[in-house]
Amino acid sequence: MANNCLNAGFWEILLFTKEDNNKSLYYQSCFTFPIEHYKNIFEKINKISYWQHWWKLEHWQDPSGTIVKTNLLRNVINQKEVATQFPLDERIIVSGEQSRKVRTTLATNITKWGDFYDVKNEVKFASFRAPGFYDQNKPWGNQYWRIGKFDKAILRNIKPIGVEQNLQEIELGFTDTKTGEKNRLFISGVNLKTLLQLPVKDYSKGLYMPMGIGIPPFYQSYEELTKNHPDVSPYFSFLLDSQERWIDHHHLAVDGSVMHLDKDNPNLLHLYLLSYEKNTLIAHFLIDLT
Repeated sequence: MANNCLNAGFWEILLFTKEDNNKSLYYQSCFTFPIEHYKNIFEKINKISYWQHWWKLEHWQDPSGTIVKTNLLRNVINQKEVATQFPLDERIIVSGEQSRKVRTTLATNITKWGDFYDVKNEVKFASFRAPGFYDQNKPWGNQYWRIGKFDKAILRNIKPIGVEQNLQEIELGFTDTKTGEKNRLFISGVNLKTLLQLPVKDYSKGLYMPMGIGIPPFYQSYEELTKNHPDVSPYFSFLLDSQERWIDHHHLAVDGSVMHLDKDNPNLLHLYLLSYEKNTLIAHFLIDLT
């Protein structure tokens, strides 16, 4: 089952089978909870009034420009700049969910990472609309110029607030190619040593996470959810400008990231950025953790 990001009540049910040892979708359907029933379930589980939160639950919130104080989420133990490659000429990698969503990327002659950041290319995506389908007639744009030039990567050891274990954080620095603004993407609260070692073709089996604070993975079993509730998760990921102001990743058209260690080198981290609605990958960074 999937709870869509299209506000309270919009859900999907998806049925999968295995074909050639791979998961294959064979049925998908959207449905809407009657709001009164949804309200009753919400109040039973959370022990709080639905009506105190209904506006945020039923309407999309856009806190663009909000100051984000990262020290309220974690304390930095130490940090260092790490050697990182972003091969703009590398061919786009497609696997897993992205292989099923090829038709939702509305662009021509997009073959390598650099094509996403070329101002001559007008990359758009099929919009995700209620109750839960992709509409090519209402294309969704991007603001990839805000991450148009990759500058550097910083690796930090951190102590998340309220968590005993020390974890790691990756910061990717970019220059806005329209304004010169320095923007920073944070992916924090991860134990990099426990990431899976995978070949690049199996990237979709890595740590596959959305943007935000206090969020579950894109995909999670019910048993895992009950053991690792998102409201106590140390993980967070967002993009800030040079004044620590939150950048709306939805309009940027970045929905999350994927990470795994190299199949043969445990000190090499592969980090990928996911586009709007995870339709495609838009970047592949190779980060030296030594």
